[in-house]
Amino acid sequence: MSFEQMLTVQTPSDAHIAVVNAHNETTIRVICHILETTTASFSLYNTQDVSELIRSFDLTANMFARISMQTFESEEDALTQCMKDLDDGRANILMKGHIPTSHLLSAVLKHNSKQGQHFLNHVALFDIPDYHKPLMISDVALNIQPTKSDMKAMIDNISIFAKQLDYKTLKIALLSSTETIQSKLPSSIQAQEIKNMFMKQDTSSLMVDGPFALDNIIDKKSALQKGIQSEVAGDADVIIVPHLDVGNALYKSLTYFGHAQVASVVIGARFPIVLTSRADSMSNKINAIQLAMKILVK
Repeated sequence: MSFEQMLTVQTPSDAHIAVVNAHNETTIRVICHILETTTASFSLYNTQDVSELIRSFDLTANMFARISMQTFESEEDALTQCMKDLDDGRANILMKGHIPTSHLLSAVLKHNSKQGQHFLNHVALFDIPDYHKPLMISDVALNIQPTKSDMKAMIDNISIFAKQLDYKTLKIALLSSTETIQSKLPSSIQAQEIKNMFMKQDTSSLMVDGPFALDNIIDKKSALQKGIQSEVAGDADVIIVPHLDVGNALYKSLTYFGHAQVASVVIGARFPIVLTSRADSMSNKINAIQLAMKILVK
């Protein structure tokens, strides 16, 4: 399945997207595009009135009717009401507006804790010009140095996410800087432990292998030259990185140097979370919302 197919929602969507602090022009522009191209609706939880800014985009009456706007005294009040509406089902996707990521995630994690919900991780789905299929990378924005149990939870979340995107089999590569186990390289040891953990399960549709250096993950010829025999090597669907620094650098290298398109979501909560960077292009922000809508339909 192509990247474009993964982002295409075939049926009318009942997506209702909650946005905290949709104050800036870029966020409003993205919202207007989604209103114009889909059947989604929005609830905005702001600390300043943005009605005039929205009207400046010359929306149709139908599009304007699909925006609900509330103004609050504080960011905390806006977040509280937003989480309540997500709880009550009045909204089913959360999108970051002009708000620090740490503030939004703090509210989400507090909410998750109250709900007894599980581990969250960020997944970036890439369309890379020189790679033969879409590629996911996790985690590039949320989990700094995931433990072995964290990585197990990440892979479990990604397995569910991939099924929502109609993957029948999933090849997950564990990134290190080498394909051999080295006592002074913790990422190689952890990768081996994670691999062994999944080997004990019924994984006919899920292959987890590593450690691999990056070239072995994305290039079959490179893997064969090193004598690596693996169904994952050179054909990975997912890369699990050992540290956020690695994932973040890889994400930005692919988007800036590799001219990759990307769609990113946080998974593991009851609702998809669109968590884009201020530096992300408008098209990548739109991609992220479309991806959240796709898994919502599923």
